[in-house]
Amino acid sequence: MSDYDDSYSEPDEVMSYVSTTFSEADVRSLSTGPGLGTLTSPVGQYPVPGEANKGQKHPKYYLSNFVNIQVKNMLYRVPHTILQQSEIFGTNLHKYEASGALDVKGITTQEMEAFLDVSDARLVTGDDHFTLEQWLGAVATADRLGIPRIRNYAAGKAQPALNRLDPFECIDVATKYRVYGWLLQPYARICERPESLSPAEMARLGLERASAVCRVREKLFTYKYQSTKSWIATNWPGNPYGRSSSSSQPQWEQMEETIRAQQATNGLNLVQGEAVLSRPTFQSPGAEPPVYTVPQGKPHPKYWQTDLREMKVGSAVTLRSFGRSSRCLQVQNSLYQLPIRYFERPDLLGEIPARRASSSHSGGLLTLPQDVPAYEWNIFLDILTARPFDEPWFELVFWQWKIGLRLAVRFGHDSARRYILDRIAGECALENPIDLLEAAELASAPDSPWLQGLYKALSERKGSLSPEDIDRIGKKATAEVLKLRDQYMWSAGQKGCHDVF
Repeated sequence: MSDYDDSYSEPDEVMSYVSTTFSEADVRSLSTGPGLGTLTSPVGQYPVPGEANKGQKHPKYYLSNFVNIQVKNMLYRVPHTILQQSEIFGTNLHKYEASGALDVKGITTQEMEAFLDVSDARLVTGDDHFTLEQWLGAVATADRLGIPRIRNYAAGKAQPALNRLDPFECIDVATKYRVYGWLLQPYARICERPESLSPAEMARLGLERASAVCRVREKLFTYKYQSTKSWIATNWPGNPYGRSSSSSQPQWEQMEETIRAQQATNGLNLVQGEAVLSRPTFQSPGAEPPVYTVPQGKPHPKYWQTDLREMKVGSAVTLRSFGRSSRCLQVQNSLYQLPIRYFERPDLLGEIPARRASSSHSGGLLTLPQDVPAYEWNIFLDILTARPFDEPWFELVFWQWKIGLRLAVRFGHDSARRYILDRIAGECALENPIDLLEAAELASAPDSPWLQGLYKALSERKGSLSPEDIDRIGKKATAEVLKLRDQYMWSAGQKGCHDVF
């Protein structure tokens, strides 16, 4: 396997953790437009036992194909949609979807678990809770499995934490995990610091890298002198370089900030120009290639993937149990299956009444509300499953965000509710303030500068609030708007403005 590049910000092919390949016709059939009629599924999907065979697997949200992976004495079931992005296994996954397991050498169980945790990250839950060790584990495992999308994503997220390390430690980490992008900052910090390299540091870097650091430092000190001289000549008229005298004194703190910023830019550029620093030849990890074997180990308590909810929603939306911990849900002849943890609460929807099913292979039969159209359900699942490393970045229009917000509130999904509200506040500024305040009222949004801005915009519009407006935005928002409007109208009266009604 070839060395990886450091360009972890470069776009790769579109990848979603729960996506499978389907045609443009299938995409059109799953359109989330409000005028959608009967939802159709692609031909050729696999049927399921019993009543479930009346529907076909949803091309995006039926997570059913897995590859067994063994790391040391632990077994994992990894979704097909992760490994299909692999540069090693992507074209031959069908060979590994049996009862055997890929025995992967060269990584630890902790690194494998970190990789699965990171690849399971979703926008609604965020990724700011991962530690540096988890990001590094994800890099190591993605490297070993040949999945550049997740490797580059994890490498980029680890950068801020690495910048807080000792620069020599950071260089060691970058070398161990073979990430070029992690080398620039620590070398620049070493080159920009006042102290020269010590004998111990030279020994740690080696002769070639120590020599390159010395070359960069020499250039930086020359540039710093020239930059300081230029700044003084420009900003201190009474200076020793021939300008007219003046009683004004230079702003030394401003000079230091300016020179420091220039040094940082120069340092990165100079380090980039030294190939031995920025593009060293990384040694191959040398681990044995994965082999397909009989699984020997114990299933991982989280990532043996038994907590899947198989869903089938039809004219009457039902949840049916298949086995110990999966569920079936069908929406207009499409079957859905996703991990239960995606829905935060084990019962998925608090309003679902439970009753017993007559089928011998079914456990409890639950009925979902029938007033949720298929296109709204798909929008909600799009939001729940969107990944921070997806390309292109996940985007919806306002009316779609509003549908997702309504379902998140109805189904008690707090993470989705907060996430959707943040996206609306950040991306929908041009929408009608009434529509935005209605969304804020629906989500019980806390007071914020965003809300205050909406109150102000609404208080300064022409025309008073109608009964429908008051009903939509709620009494609390109405009270805030009226308070600001009283002030606005008083000011308008003082200025003699009469076009505010």
